[in-house]
Amino acid sequence: MAMPGTRLEENAPGRYYVTSDCNGCGICFSYAVLSFMYSNDSSYYYIYQQPADEREEQDIRKAMEVCPMNCIKDDGVADLQMPSM
Repeated sequence: MAMPGTRLEENAPGRYYVTSDCNGCGICFSYAVLSFMYSNDSSYYYIYQQPADEREEQDIRKAMEVCPMNCIKDDGVADLQMPSM
């Protein structure tokens, strides 16, 4: 696993991510099941999928609030999407 406090490589590209401070408690998964996934050895969680809509965004925000390790982060940079033609 990475050094403490570093962004985990498994995180999906995008705004939200989990750091190596995660202890694998699974609270995040219970709040945002569509966004989080556990590692192969179940020792930590990571962002499997960035939020696709406002509801999923709210779920991740709630998971951030209740995370006992404070390891779910928001870098404030949303993915850029190509405009529809």
